Amino acid sequence: MKTIAAALAGGRFVTRWTFVAVFAVSLIVLAPLPAALTPVERTTVSLMTAATFAAAWGLVAVIERRVSAPVARAAIVATALVVTAILRPVGQDALSLALGLPAPTPDTLPLRAATNLAVWTIALIGTAVLVGAARATRETDALLRAVLAQLRSSADRVADFRVEAHRAVSAAAAAIGAAQPVTTDDVRALATQLRTHAHALGALADGLPSQPTAPAARARPPRGDFRLPPVGLTAAVYGVAVFPYAVRTIAPIDLALGLSATVVLGLLADTVPRLPRLRRARVAGGAIFAVAVVAVGVVLAAIGAAQGVPFPASAVPALAYPALAAALARWRGGARTLAVERRRLSGAIAERVRADDLGTRAVRAGLHEAAERLHRDGQGAAVQFVLRHPDPGPDELAAFRAELAAVADGVRRALDAPATGAGAASLDALLATWARAMPVDAHVTDAARGALRTDPALARDVIDVVAEGLLNAAKHARERAAAVTVELRATAGGPRLDVRVASPGAPPRGAALRAGARAHALGARLRDAGDTAVLEARFAIAETDVVSAEHSAEGSPSPA
Repeated sequence: MKTIAAALAGGRFVTRWTFVAVFAVSLIVLAPLPAALTPVERTTVSLMTAATFAAAWGLVAVIERRVSAPVARAAIVATALVVTAILRPVGQDALSLALGLPAPTPDTLPLRAATNLAVWTIALIGTAVLVGAARATRETDALLRAVLAQLRSSADRVADFRVEAHRAVSAAAAAIGAAQPVTTDDVRALATQLRTHAHALGALADGLPSQPTAPAARARPPRGDFRLPPVGLTAAVYGVAVFPYAVRTIAPIDLALGLSATVVLGLLADTVPRLPRLRRARVAGGAIFAVAVVAVGVVLAAIGAAQGVPFPASAVPALAYPALAAALARWRGGARTLAVERRRLSGAIAERVRADDLGTRAVRAGLHEAAERLHRDGQGAAVQFVLRHPDPGPDELAAFRAELAAVADGVRRALDAPATGAGAASLDALLATWARAMPVDAHVTDAARGALRTDPALARDVIDVVAEGLLNAAKHARERAAAVTVELRATAGGPRLDVRVASPGAPPRGAALRAGARAHALGARLRDAGDTAVLEARFAIAETDVVSAEHSAEGSPSPA
């Protein structure tokens, strides 16, 4: 239903394939019925009716593309579908009479209108759904290829990010080294300049590497995977479409026989290809399904002819049933392909983010360290100098310039060796602090500790997630308590550090991390695990950061 609603409200219900369906259905399924018509006369009336019908839907296409509200678009398309379907037999009869040809009696119009409504609803909505699925697959595939191109160029982006970081840090250090203040006003101006550089370095550290500007290579969109339609769906849709026509053309006993044959034969055609032996051979199953639905169509056509349905109406099932089955198989296969492509896209985006994070983590840590040195040492020294020396002399200024030189040297070295910062000890301190306020059951494996010790930036990120989880536990948990787990795991994509903070009580419905929260930016997510709220995150780590992975089951004692 969601797919149908999206097709009605998407603004692209009418496409060139709509007009293909209009002419195909007009010439085959809903061609004029009177037996006195010759094939040429029947074709002429069908083409003229189809042209009129297509013109009406051309107007609908113009209108739906000019309306921006989805609900209004859906209402316009649905109304047009009902009105054009009901009026179509009236128009067809008017054309026949204008050409001096026989037409059905007026008393058949209600059932003919019902037949048209059923057939056109299935045909036009089905066409729109198939076209929409194909378009969505192409768009998803194009986006996937763009993301994969970014993923392939991740090393280039990381290298560019490092160059940009070195340039920014060098500029900040040069600004300090070039400073030659002679008055307190000069020192105040320098403090403002250092603050600006510190903010710029921090913003650069929190940003992502720039995206490549080269377009992704063109590639053919993926072909839809073959998928058997749900059991009984083809027979059900076909029965709904032909029921109004059958009610007015054949006897009740023949109608019951025809519908029963449709259901039984349709179920056989859907079931046989699903036999265990055939399910292991998709090509064979598809071939048997194709043969089966063609056979069903031929048998239904023979039943119709035996019941007195005139040609060519009796031959319609031989074409309509296989075409409907193929359309439903294509729809299901397209939906499967779209789902697979979207999963690939999601995985590619996640992998790109992990690659960028892993490649730039040390550089970002250095930028944060440089920004902190500018803010803490450089700007702090300037502010303290103004407070201590309102009227500085040459000696005081010389000492201050020497202090600035030391700060500049520290800023330059921060990017190359950002070894300071949070580590396993800092995580232990955080856990111990919270354990004084509430029970905290902590389990940090030895391998995880090794990774935290060798990667301060990773430790900082882990601490941010754990701090967010403990704060949520203190504020929202049914009982003020938390269980913290930090462990190293081997995955197909390389080693990952899993962080988990669980607290008693399920989170409120719809609860989520704030979009601006640091933990949210790190990819953490809040989920409901039964009667427990769980905040969890996973971090990629470099292979060289893996220490004592064989001891990953061992943990630290609880600080509680």
